[in-house]
Amino acid sequence: MFYRTATLLSAMTAAALVVGCDRSPGEDAVQARKEAQEEVARIQREADQKIAEAKKEADQKIAEARKEAGEERADVRKDVAEERRELQEALKSARQDTKEEYIEYARKRARLLELRAAELKAQAPTMPAVDRGTVDKGLQDIDAKHREVIKSLDELGKDTKQPWTSAKAEIDRKLSELEKSVDAVGTGKK
Repeated sequence: MFYRTATLLSAMTAAALVVGCDRSPGEDAVQARKEAQEEVARIQREADQKIAEAKKEADQKIAEARKEAGEERADVRKDVAEERRELQEALKSARQDTKEEYIEYARKRARLLELRAAELKAQAPTMPAVDRGTVDKGLQDIDAKHREVIKSLDELGKDTKQPWTSAKAEIDRKLSELEKSVDAVGTGKK
């Protein structure tokens, strides 16, 4: 602003000195005012042009960033969907006859539920604020139950004194509870 004012005043002074020699004081003032207005208009046009260019560049960068973020989200969704599909197929044909086969089956089932919970977490910010507290509490419950299942599977993988059938029944129960929690949060029921 100061620069514009100083430029304006110096332009007016220069114009007054140049034309002051052969014109009357009234003509000089009119001419100086006209030149000053032209200079102000030129400076304003240049400033407006620079602002428009900066805004255009910023808008382009924002659009590029949004596009890249959208592509990354799409890639992540595609990867998650692929993993879910593979897990679902593996669960259909999984054998559970031995302890090792059951542990592998249960880990895949737990991973599938973990992926569903991750999708719910990603959707949570778009939910209405009224439902947000319930959803957040449900997601915390899901995380705790998932940790419990994984801990039980880790313990089952070790040599334990717990009978195989009772350990399997306990893990099945925990997996069912986890699945119910995921379903409840997913449908909005608690």
